[in-house]
Amino acid sequence: MQGRRDQDGESRERASRRPIASLNGTGPHRVPPRPPGMPRVNQPPPTPRIARPQREEQPPGRLRRRLVLLGSVFVICAILAGIVGYVGFNYWGALSASSDAATTTNDFLTAISNGNYNQAYQDLGPTITLNTTPDDFKRQAQNDDRCYGMVKNFSEVPNSADVQDNSQSYTFNIVRSKSTKPYQLRLTLQLDKEGAGWKISDFGNDLGPGTPSPSCK
Repeated sequence: MQGRRDQDGESRERASRRPIASLNGTGPHRVPPRPPGMPRVNQPPPTPRIARPQREEQPPGRLRRRLVLLGSVFVICAILAGIVGYVGFNYWGALSASSDAATTTNDFLTAISNGNYNQAYQDLGPTITLNTTPDDFKRQAQNDDRCYGMVKNFSEVPNSADVQDNSQSYTFNIVRSKSTKPYQLRLTLQLDKEGAGWKISDFGNDLGPGTPSPSCK
């Protein structure tokens, strides 16, 4: 027992005599020295934060000028759109009116060339029908056919149209079977107030060339 106590005591004594590592670089377990000029860092350096870009504020004068410019552009565009719409509406309206009037004149002359006088009378307006009965018109048209021959062909004279608000006029070249040359017939149409469309208001009081044919003497 004593021998063990002696050994334990000797062991503790040996352990107490062992050198202890020094933090200042001395002893058998040395800490590597800090490079010259390197500062001592007690805490990690703070992470730099990227600043958010600041919105550039427009000066009041520049902002006002920009608003005035945008407002002017909007007003100009609105005016141009109104002008284009007005012109387009009138243009298509004029085309539609010309088309309806041309349909009436074509129907009238076609009925005359076919001897369908009652149908031709339906294309006449009140300025004629108030003073001319269907029988009167038929007798006049038949007399022209007897003197000058039936209408063989008709065609509109180029650039002869005269278009106004509620009135349109066209000149046609008329060819009859007994005529040696064509003659011109001027037809004037007006828009009926009762909604009946375009009606012939004047055809010169005579569907013929206006000079008696030898067969009518």
